[in-house]
Parts: sequence; structure tokens; C-alpha cells
Amino acid sequence: MAQYFPAVAESEFAWTAFVERHAAHFGVSRVLQAEEAANLRRTGFIWSERPYTLCLAANRQYIAQALDNDNILGLITHSRFIDKLAGHEQKMVICCDEPAELFYAIHNLVIHRPFMGSVTTESSIASSAQIAPSAIIHEGVTIGERVVIHDGAIILPGTVIGEESEIHPGVTLGTTGFFSKPIFGKKTQVDHFGGVSIGSNCIIHARSNISRSVNHDERTLIADNVHMGIGVNIAHDCKVDVDADISARVVLAGRVKVGRRCWIGAGVLVSNALTIGDDAEIKIGSVVVSDVEPATVVSGNFAVSHKQRLKAYLSRR
Repeated sequence: MAQYFPAVAESEFAWTAFVERHAAHFGVSRVLQAEEAANLRRTGFIWSERPYTLCLAANRQYIAQALDNDNILGLITHSRFIDKLAGHEQKMVICCDEPAELFYAIHNLVIHRPFMGSVTTESSIASSAQIAPSAIIHEGVTIGERVVIHDGAIILPGTVIGEESEIHPGVTLGTTGFFSKPIFGKKTQVDHFGGVSIGSNCIIHARSNISRSVNHDERTLIADNVHMGIGVNIAHDCKVDVDADISARVVLAGRVKVGRRCWIGAGVLVSNALTIGDDAEIKIGSVVVSDVEPATVVSGNFAVSHKQRLKAYLSRR
């Protein structure tokens, strides 16, 4: 059997030993700069802002982004892309036939745990916060001054709520989101290790949900002055910028970025990893499957320029 990594003592955290043991299953063909594996601290996305990150780069575009990001120390990619890696010998690269399956298997091994150090698990709750008796506040939660948390809200570990924000009944913050991948022939939940950050003066209305980041030491981010209607679902690693308004029953899939002062109408669905530019407006009930440019108005299924759609509608009358 080929040896791809320097020998390590096999333990709960020896992910390189896991790769060696299952190399045939994942079709591992080559490992470049294998000695850098010892310096990796976490799994993450290609745009990670955390150093010493191992990421999945499953296509040419993602490879280019990973190679240009100094925080990415290692990447897992398909063997057919080996030619794209010339000149980047400082990064560790695992080439295999099943890069996504291997990456998420490694992610679920919790490789960040040996490097976490001392982590505070006690909650920090400002004395001026008002918390309903039936709200559930877990350890590892920070709640700022004059925050109001209503009945039945559940605030899970790794959540930070800024001052003067209001969390309405039945809201859940910091949940594990819907994210599964096949690993060893079994549909497997991808573990979520990060947190949620809510800014100041935010209002989150009843029964809304915000899931925590997939990656350790990263957060799903809601900036200041963001208001959300009833039953909104914000998936893992979304970023919503200041002064955005998100109406009832909106769904943002994972890794969506919403710009400043955006308006998103009721019932809108936004596909994963899209960017909604500053000052954009998305009309009620739209299904968004591509980026929305700043200061534009879109509508429909699939969402396109609202003005064009309105003209087309009026021309048929």
C-alpha cells in the first residue's frame, strides 16, 4: 500500500492515518507537500479567513480561489486537475477520485479539536437583558445590553446577540442546518462546528431560525439593524449586512451574502452561495438562482429584472 503522509501515531485526531487507511475507497492518487498536513488546523471553505485551513476545491474556479487565498494551506481536489497546481508547491494537495466525500469525511473527524486550547463555555448575559422564563439559553452564549428574548426562544452554544436586539417567541439561533453528503455509502449529516453572530438593534420575529456556521471559529453573520419577519430560515454561513429587511417565510440557502439595505419580500427563496448586492430589492415570492446586482429590482420564478418582467406582462394584456 502506498504511503502518502509522514508516519503519525494513530489516534482519534490523526486524520492523515484515516486517509491512509481509506485511500483506495476515495481513490487517492497523489499527495503533494504532505508534510504540511501537520500544520493544518481546521476544515473550511475556499474563502476562509482563518489560517491553516484545509478546503474542498472540486472545480477549476474553486482551485484558483483556494490557491490565491493565503489562509488555505491544504486543498482536496480531483486527480484530473493536477495540472492546475503548478507553481503552488507551498500548499498541501490531496488528489483523489472522490474529493467531496473525502473532504466531508475529514471535516466530521473534528480536526480542529486538538488546537482549540482553553475555550470558555460559560454564558455572558448582560444584567439589563430581559429573558422570558420559558426561553432556553445554553452555555457558551453571549447576550448584550437591553436585549429582549421572548417565550420559547432557544439560543444554542456559540451564539452572540448584540445590544438592544429583540428575539421573538419560538426563534431558534445556532441550530445545525440541513446539510448531508454520502460518506461510505451512507447519507451523512455534515457537522456544524461554528456559531451565529447577531448585531445590535436587530429584530427577529416569531419562529425564525438561523443555523450556525459549518466551520469551527466561523459564524453565520447578521449585521446591525437587520429585521426579519415571521418564519424566516437563514442557513449556515450566510452573511446579512446592515439595514437589510427580510420579510416573512424567506429562505436563504447556505453561504448566501445579502448586501446593505436590501429588501427581500415575503416567501422569497434564494439558492446557495449567491450574492445579493447592496440596495437590491427582491419582490414577493421570487425564486433567485443567480447573483443580484446592486441597486436592482428583480422578481419572478426565476427572478429577473422586475421592470422587464412587468413590461412583458403588460404587453400581453
